[in-house]
Amino acid sequence: MTETGTGKTTNLSRQIGRAVDRFGRESVLVTSFSRAAAAELAGRDLPIAPERIGTLHAHCYRALGGPPIAEANVDEWNRQYPQLRITPSRRQNRLDGDDAGDEDGRAKAGDLWLQDLNRFRGLMIPPAAWPASLRDFAERWMEYKDALGLLDFTDLIETCHRDVAVAPGRPAVIFVDEAQDLSRLQLTLIRKWGGHCDYFIVCGDEDQTIHSFIGATPEAMLEPEIADDHKIILKQSYRVPRAVHAMADKLIREVTRRQEKAYLPRPADGACVRAPWSAAYARADYWILNRTMEHLEKGQTVMFLTTCAYMLEPVIAVLRKNAIPIHNPYRRSNGFWNPIRLTRKGSTANRILALLSAHPDFGEGKRGWTMGELALWSEWLESKGILRHGSKKKLQAAGNGTEASLEDLDRMFEPGALESLLRAFEGDYRKLLNWWRCRVTAEVHRRVQYPSEIAMTRGPRSLLEQPKVIAGTIHSVKGGEADVVFLFPDLSNSGWTAYRRHGASRDAVIRTFYVGMTRARETLYLCGPESGSAWAWGPVPY
Repeated sequence: MTETGTGKTTNLSRQIGRAVDRFGRESVLVTSFSRAAAAELAGRDLPIAPERIGTLHAHCYRALGGPPIAEANVDEWNRQYPQLRITPSRRQNRLDGDDAGDEDGRAKAGDLWLQDLNRFRGLMIPPAAWPASLRDFAERWMEYKDALGLLDFTDLIETCHRDVAVAPGRPAVIFVDEAQDLSRLQLTLIRKWGGHCDYFIVCGDEDQTIHSFIGATPEAMLEPEIADDHKIILKQSYRVPRAVHAMADKLIREVTRRQEKAYLPRPADGACVRAPWSAAYARADYWILNRTMEHLEKGQTVMFLTTCAYMLEPVIAVLRKNAIPIHNPYRRSNGFWNPIRLTRKGSTANRILALLSAHPDFGEGKRGWTMGELALWSEWLESKGILRHGSKKKLQAAGNGTEASLEDLDRMFEPGALESLLRAFEGDYRKLLNWWRCRVTAEVHRRVQYPSEIAMTRGPRSLLEQPKVIAGTIHSVKGGEADVVFLFPDLSNSGWTAYRRHGASRDAVIRTFYVGMTRARETLYLCGPESGSAWAWGPVPY
């Protein structure tokens, strides 16, 4: 059992290393709710085979020979049932857990039905006990899958539970991280596989069970009861300071079912601050922005957390307007949360870096343009009056590593455009960047504004630095941390309905905010509500 910020990853990585030393890299299986979390566990210089690390869905997918996935093939479904449209999922993202577990709040009707179906299946509730309307949807969904030979993500777990007796590769040791995020069905499968191992290690904290809408419950982890001499409880937090700990501890004690355990704050006061009511997610352009700038000037990291993705839109709009770099390292596939991506060659940030890398102001790493870099930043330029006829095709065909000469530029650019380019190059790097962004096509003009403003404001190498601001839902950053956290209390319609109930539904909302609070290493801001459907913070206890 582990509480938040207690060095669980370090402890578990150490155990994985011992298992690899004893049983070999092919005999250890590591699984977690997301591949990123599993890879962090095993990626600390441990020689474990890559295919032995991943989500339970990914392990099942490989065990079943890589079947076609229904959620990635919904075009025909959406044509057949337009009133029950399902948003297509990228197979690999879902297998890696990279876009699972985020409540949308604006999901399509089919998405909600499918989520409800997966929750009932994850809880292992027999179909006879499902609502009649859900059985009707399930029958249509099954007919669709069968007709096209597809399996959905829950089918992967159910099929392995039914047909695959032993984990892929017959491991001697299985490590299960973030077990509280797994549904009853998933835990039943992994426990079945664990029964064939020499060692079976389950790590989790039921206080952080926040994926109830996919079938995760505290009871699934706490039952059957584990003998005390088989438990290791990490009680000392290395993240959460006293003030934040007091607020979070007061909150989590409101749930109806949990295992009592020691959990100590780190030896620092920290701060838990009730923000003014005006500091709501749709009004982040004054109080919240000013506090953010103060913390960034101190070199601190800042995290913005909401319960639903759409609530981040006005916050991110304010951050973008003020050229503040943002990212979400826990959901890298989400381009809205990661607008400055360098992993894709053709990204806006890479094009700007290709343009500025030849300028003297670029600093360390400054070099002359290669033909590849010239092709990259010129591809988005308007052709008329700037590039000679056929220049873009010639640049694409040129050798990427060949250094571009003045003669090459002369062959590519119209005389007037080249003259203005060279004048801009001789000035401050901002003149060169402004020359480029004023001449890009209308199609990409809006796309280049945010990263170019960051470079304008913070220097040409700022796009290479990891942003100090993280934006995401509470579900997306689970396991993450920041020096400063702005936590917003608003709930979706379904979340508000759950909050007003007693028992397990309300507990799930409590645990969500508990996880949000405990991301803060130094300061927690409890922000104001934007609507009447919001959590009431109550008095700050510290």
